[in-house]
Amino acid sequence: MLTFILAFSLGCNMGTPAPTVELKPIAPKTIEPRKKPRNASAATDTGGTIEDLIREIDYKPERPTPFADIEVVVDVERGDAYVDIDVSWRVNDKTLIAQTSEVLPHRYFEKGDAVTATVTVTKGDEEQVLEAHTVTVANTPPRILTNPNTLSTLDGFRVRAEDPDGGRVTYHLKGGPPGMSLGEKTGVVSYKPSKTAEGGAYGIVIIARDEDGAESEWRFSIDVSPGSDSETAKAERAARRAEAEAARDAKRAARTAPPEDE
Repeated sequence: MLTFILAFSLGCNMGTPAPTVELKPIAPKTIEPRKKPRNASAATDTGGTIEDLIREIDYKPERPTPFADIEVVVDVERGDAYVDIDVSWRVNDKTLIAQTSEVLPHRYFEKGDAVTATVTVTKGDEEQVLEAHTVTVANTPPRILTNPNTLSTLDGFRVRAEDPDGGRVTYHLKGGPPGMSLGEKTGVVSYKPSKTAEGGAYGIVIIARDEDGAESEWRFSIDVSPGSDSETAKAERAARRAEAEAARDAKRAARTAPPEDE
């Protein structure tokens, strides 16, 4: 008999309730932008002094994917004056002439593209231009489509996943009881309980992996009874026999015992 205890990781893809992707936090990072002269008359790098209009440039998200817009976040020294911010976007070797806002829509890039933002800040008669570092559009992990609530038995259960980037997905298994396997191409679970296997709780991780190595995980656990020929089952049967024999011996002894004197 199998008892299922499901535990799911939050996926990074929005869609059918799917237990996907266990994301690992990325430490915040400050971009070190390349500083250029404030205006045409400046002869040297401003060097990040307090006179710089631009304090810091960063991207949001820090690791963009093909299905999310990229925003360049600019921290500027505003003071009491109006500050104008213009952005020039470059994707690979192509400058996007029509895109000058701080948000670049995701339709302009795809997986593997190199994206760079150049920021121009103007305050009064002062101007500063900084080019942020280049970010590479990351691969999107697979999305597991199977509804976890449909899991009632292991043998024959199918896990389905898709790669939003259009690549091929393979399926892999970690943990699980003896006799459990997973079709790498099909995602179909096979489970043939072993008569000699010991019972207990088993953690299971089903992994959907795309062609670039990105993974999404589905985690759950099951409780398995000992096999009929396992040492645990043999010991339990021996204990029951010993208990039954002790009970019979007690009854036999009670029948043959001499009556007590009144």
